[in-house]
Amino acid sequence: MGMGFLFAVPADTVDALRELPAEKRPAYITREIEEQYFEDYPERTYELDGSWEAIHRALTGGFDFDSDSPLAPAILGGELIYYDDASYDDYNIITAKPPLTVSAVCGELSKLGAADFKKLYDRIPADEYPDKDSDDFEDALEHFEDSAAFWKFASDKGFWVLFAAEL
Repeated sequence: MGMGFLFAVPADTVDALRELPAEKRPAYITREIEEQYFEDYPERTYELDGSWEAIHRALTGGFDFDSDSPLAPAILGGELIYYDDASYDDYNIITAKPPLTVSAVCGELSKLGAADFKKLYDRIPADEYPDKDSDDFEDALEHFEDSAAFWKFASDKGFWVLFAAEL
């Protein structure tokens, strides 16, 4: 899987995304949010690299947008802002999580330690996720643990969280 990013943004940024035609939303993430946030707001960004898929699968048990897991909004869950699996744009997935959801995710994530995450990761079916191995687990665990500070910051500040991934 390609790179995944989390951005802590104000509500007006989410509104601006919603107002754009769907096909322009990935470019807005790349040109407006990614460039500005990495330079001006590093505390409001978190790079998941390619580990986002393993983290989502571990937290939800699969690869879908509609998981009922309380941890689904940590990656793919939330409001689907953009997804076009047929065109394979640079950024194929954008989801948004409102502040109340961000706070809930922060609370749920704080309950999980490395051993818990290992159990969840081990349940990922290898036939559904061919990248599953010890190196992938270590990378996913590192990004999972390191993302806790991002979620706490976003929750404390009342931000929305955008997830964007390129495939």
